[in-house]
Amino acid sequence: MLWPTLCVDDFFKNPEAVIDFANKQKFSKGDGRWPGERTESTNLYSKEFFADTTQKIVAALYPKEALDPNLRWIAEQYFQRIPKSKNPGLVHTDPKYEFTSVIYLSDHEDAGTAIYKQIKTPIPDDLESKKKGYLKDEASKEFQKALKNNRECFQKTLEFTSLKNRMILFDSRHHHGVENFGKSKEPRLTLITFFRSIGKEGGEPLKYHVNECTRP
Repeated sequence: MLWPTLCVDDFFKNPEAVIDFANKQKFSKGDGRWPGERTESTNLYSKEFFADTTQKIVAALYPKEALDPNLRWIAEQYFQRIPKSKNPGLVHTDPKYEFTSVIYLSDHEDAGTAIYKQIKTPIPDDLESKKKGYLKDEASKEFQKALKNNRECFQKTLEFTSLKNRMILFDSRHHHGVENFGKSKEPRLTLITFFRSIGKEGGEPLKYHVNECTRP
């Protein structure tokens, strides 16, 4: 793992404006690989919002380098909305990305993100079980079995509460998940950013090396 785990509160100066902006966008369900619904990547409908927010996230890692005009990054950024659900999230990784940022934009604080340590080899995900759990929100026997098999393979090492306007960042190869999508009637709203790469133009990709003994 090359990237640290960070937590920054009061991330946006005006979170209510960001929430209003999010609620004006079109949300769509996926194919069952993830719960709830997402917008298109924000760079497709607001390049300014995408540039401003991703630069602010990068500045949490690289305060000096973030304003360097030669610094480049490739990222995808989505608003995600998850209604109150019968099913929690499965522990997973996002190995095709370098690091992930999640910004909580809802009032409820009981739908945070946990980081896990793998203690035994998990059974590969069953997409059909995911679809029943995530798309139909069925507390099906198949999903419950998949969830039990999944959770038995991991030990929770760190958990963030979903404080409104809190940004967390972690190495995308860390096992992570959501144990509860919230008890509120209002959906869990987040802004998720997946960074594929970051580096100086024409140079080597930047790496944030974290000593093994200092990682949470």
